[in-house]
Amino acid sequence: MSNDSNLTKNEKRVLFGIVKYPNKSDKFLARYLKMKDSTVNYCRNQLEKKNMFQVVYLPILNRLGFELLCINFAEYNLENVLNKRKSAIKNDIEIADDIFLRIGDPEKEFSISFNKNYSEFFQNTQNRLGKMGKLNLLRKSSNNLPENIIFPINHSDFHNFFDYSRLLEQTFSIKFDDLTIDMHPQSKQQESSTSDEPSSFFSNHQLVYLSEKEKAVFVALIDFPNRSIKEIAEINTISLNRNTVSKMRQKFLNDGLMRKIIIPNLDKIGFKFLVYYHFRFRPDKPVSEIFQTQSLNSPSTLLFFYNQFEVVILCAYNNYSEYKSDKVQKYSYLNSLEILGKSPEPRKYLLSNLEFIRKFDFRLLSRNI
Repeated sequence: MSNDSNLTKNEKRVLFGIVKYPNKSDKFLARYLKMKDSTVNYCRNQLEKKNMFQVVYLPILNRLGFELLCINFAEYNLENVLNKRKSAIKNDIEIADDIFLRIGDPEKEFSISFNKNYSEFFQNTQNRLGKMGKLNLLRKSSNNLPENIIFPINHSDFHNFFDYSRLLEQTFSIKFDDLTIDMHPQSKQQESSTSDEPSSFFSNHQLVYLSEKEKAVFVALIDFPNRSIKEIAEINTISLNRNTVSKMRQKFLNDGLMRKIIIPNLDKIGFKFLVYYHFRFRPDKPVSEIFQTQSLNSPSTLLFFYNQFEVVILCAYNNYSEYKSDKVQKYSYLNSLEILGKSPEPRKYLLSNLEFIRKFDFRLLSRNI
């Protein structure tokens, strides 16, 4: 699959490697990618200079008392001048603590949020929409009202939560023979202990309570994912020795309270579209076993979660033809099962027109644990 990035072949392979195994050392990646240690290190540095990825520590919030994941949509009032609308969104509307991803194009926006319970979700949503309404930002049509989709985390299944590794593997044409699959036993043990597999997202529902010092370190790691352990330890609100902070971070990772993920810059790689699918199902048809198929969870998938009655999928595509092909495959599969209820049309976002109002930013959210 072609793309328009100016990355070298080695840089593409290293970007794929750090996205698939974000916790691994350059030495591990060198063996996995069949490259020299020095080449991996050089390529990682070049990727950082080119701003090709973002490091994020994702808090696994259902372990910390959050019950709901919510998708929020709104269509803009196009009579409102674009620059005025952008200014109002950035300056006049407080971005609530619950939102970690919020993107918009000239016509519409969507965001993803975590909330502790329905009352908190209701209050946050009403405040946000009330402010947008007063500023005349929302489209004035009874057919295009803001939409909110609520998923109880512990009663939903998450097959993908912003794991880009399959997408990059396909896009960069990474071949099976290019990788060292049969790793040394010690490497295998390391691999399993760092929870890099996407299937572990939100699968553990056991609540955990952190001490005040643990909360301070946890929040600092979320706030400053690129800082070293030494720099985190020296923050005034923490004032712990480096070894203690290192052990805390490893405990958070091993216990599944946070996950390190790498978000590649899709626009710079050459992707053109983000497409959001929301499928609703007939209540008389069971859906428990249908989602293991590539027809829905294709390599283009970045976000994939569902419950008994609906599924949310977010995909990235290099071009319109690729999108149409994948769309037809999805609808054909669901129609063949005769389970599809009335569902909205896919929402398409052109990456070159997208503005990330908030981009994988958990800083405010993490303070509410």
